[in-house]
Amino acid sequence: MTRPARIPYGAGEFGAEATGHGRVYQAGGNQYITTYSIEHEPAAPSPESVRVPLTSPLSSPLRDRHELRAALLRDIRDPATAGHGLHVVCGMAGCGKTAVAQTVFGEAVRDGVVGLWVDASHPSSFRSGMLAVAHDRGASQEEVDAARTNRRAAADFVWHYLDRSPDRWLLVIDNANDPEVFRDELWLRTSRRGIVLVTSRNANAPARRAAARHPLDVLRIADAVDVLRDLAVGAEEQAKLELLAARLGCHPLALSLAGAYFGRQLLESVTVDEYLKRLDADPSLIDRGAEPGEQDLSRLISGTWQLSLDALSERGAPETTTLLRLISCFAPDPLPAALLRPAGLDAAGLPDAGPPLRGEQVNGALEGLLSHSLVALLDVPVGAGHTTVRGVRAHPLLLETVAARTPADQRGTLLRAATTLLKGLLPAGADQGTGPHALRLLTPHAIHLLRRTGRERAEVRATALAVVRELRGHAFACGDLTAARALAAEAVRASEDAVSAEALDDLHAHGRALAGLGCYAQAVETQSNALRARRELLGAGHTDTLDSAYALGLALYGLGRWADDERYMRQAAEGRERVLGAGHPDTIDAVSCLAEAIGQQGRWAEAEALGRSNLRAAEAALGPEDGHTLTARIALAWVLAGTGEWQEAEVHTRRTLEGRERTLGTDHPRTLAARQRLADVLTHLEQWEEAEAAARAVRSVRQHALGDEHPHTLSVQILLSRILRARGALAEARDTATETLAACVRVLGGTHPDTERCRRELAAATGALNHHEEERP
Repeated sequence: MTRPARIPYGAGEFGAEATGHGRVYQAGGNQYITTYSIEHEPAAPSPESVRVPLTSPLSSPLRDRHELRAALLRDIRDPATAGHGLHVVCGMAGCGKTAVAQTVFGEAVRDGVVGLWVDASHPSSFRSGMLAVAHDRGASQEEVDAARTNRRAAADFVWHYLDRSPDRWLLVIDNANDPEVFRDELWLRTSRRGIVLVTSRNANAPARRAAARHPLDVLRIADAVDVLRDLAVGAEEQAKLELLAARLGCHPLALSLAGAYFGRQLLESVTVDEYLKRLDADPSLIDRGAEPGEQDLSRLISGTWQLSLDALSERGAPETTTLLRLISCFAPDPLPAALLRPAGLDAAGLPDAGPPLRGEQVNGALEGLLSHSLVALLDVPVGAGHTTVRGVRAHPLLLETVAARTPADQRGTLLRAATTLLKGLLPAGADQGTGPHALRLLTPHAIHLLRRTGRERAEVRATALAVVRELRGHAFACGDLTAARALAAEAVRASEDAVSAEALDDLHAHGRALAGLGCYAQAVETQSNALRARRELLGAGHTDTLDSAYALGLALYGLGRWADDERYMRQAAEGRERVLGAGHPDTIDAVSCLAEAIGQQGRWAEAEALGRSNLRAAEAALGPEDGHTLTARIALAWVLAGTGEWQEAEVHTRRTLEGRERTLGTDHPRTLAARQRLADVLTHLEQWEEAEAAARAVRSVRQHALGDEHPHTLSVQILLSRILRARGALAEARDTATETLAACVRVLGGTHPDTERCRRELAAATGALNHHEEERP
């Protein structure tokens, strides 16, 4: 016999005595039902109350989720006419599902709705809680006992009383992550008397197909900062809090744990900068914001993911753990789903992982991760024409903590498999769903893998570095200079201590990308270092050394240092002719650039002779439509423009543009350069309309691809101002030149040739506009 229980009720007390394993329910005002063990009860305890949320109080007021709360409350206030009687709030662990339910629960109760809360984390707690709901709604103790011992259908019994409730109600079924909790669909129904709100990590359980689903993601950055301020991290400036929120992925649980960590520092004051340094060194720092000795894994970042993985393993899918560990090898950016194809997984050695992951299992494993909101599938836009690539995405904190908890003896296997899989996407390109534009999706993953392999065996790191280098080549080929620069910089960091031809290739590629992006001063410094090192290691006549001289000349051209450009470009052109021959593509390119450097210094006759002989050599050796022949042709067209031979310049320019469009596409940097050259030629032929259209088209693409202040964008802006002035759009011409001149001074400096050219154009546009206004009657 148990001790008699004294139960508080209002201002007084009600005595109830229970014996054996029975049960007594006591209603406490409008908020409490307390249960006590009496005879014939199963081992699992019943909730102390179904009138209060069986979870921890919110550490911060609910931020964001305003539309969801409003939609739920509309249905709760009038369930008879509600659009939906069953709602599911789903999402990754820790994203605030229970917090939404708690907040809505409290708001509904304040509106006079009876709030009922059931914990569905385990079948026994769910069943016990639902029977307590029936008792709350008027069922007798004898009826509850009959349903508990299966002498009557429990779900029908509970819903009989919910449907006949004299009060409107809200039933929250929290933590319904395991579909086995419901066993069948009979437990989840709708009623004209109330609304059911389910929270779950499992968004795809069959029992909830007819429900209104409300997927939750992370908070907006502004709301995440408000949470940090709520949690006493408010002494920091806004920018620092935004940095911290972004580092935590705006994940509600992570924000709460970080805020609690700051609040617990009694002996030292920890700044956001210091916290971020500690977090970078040890991702488990987030969990130290929990209460000392916290055992509830759902309140720990690392533990909350593990709960889902454990549940999947218990359901016979341990391979989901290996799949998530594999995904955690990559960056938090969307990962092309083509990388996870079964054949590739088997070839990458994952059947030897622990637990093993075979190709035939990957689809089911991915479905398991999706069902627990550990990952998401999305269509990632790539290229033009609304083309998309199917991608897999996971929250950055999930990837970080899963990677940190991966057993040491598994890391090498997983990283080796990850680099092999990524390398497998590169050669075939389009037929594996990774066409030229989609290659940028692979850039952050290649960089991340190279960083992750820093402590692994040499062959794993070498494979990762080879992937970065190969992807860098693809980026250059398709004109993606931003990706090329990022990949080149990472390769330089990885090989900076090596003295080898490959390491110098990385330095050269970095300088090449810098020049392509308009960072000419940095490119000159980088290529000067590469040229010096290659001379020492390989000799002055080596083709790699000549490549560095060529690249240095290009960067100097960008700075307007024509004489220096000529010096190094001549070294490259003459050296390549000696080593490779006059008709070699590399020689053709160097001579083309040399002709331009000479022309820029006003030696037009010399430049024209060199340009014509170079084009003849290219046509003879490579054919008239080869890309290098087109380079020689556009160089000659530029020189002819300088000598005033505009008709012939137009012929060569149009032919070059047609060839570039056919082989490279309309938006490739070389195609844009040819189109801008055509616009310039057309201005001198007074074909203003076509010239303006061409200049505007080039500007639009460059603004999108390179930005408003890239030197190439500024160059076409100057040309556009000149065209507008000639067409009589004087105000627009002046405004364009004014804006461009300010940018030229910032980016190129006050004495750069393009800055001077823009200054002259502004003066011309301003003078023409003033003269026009003076002539007005």
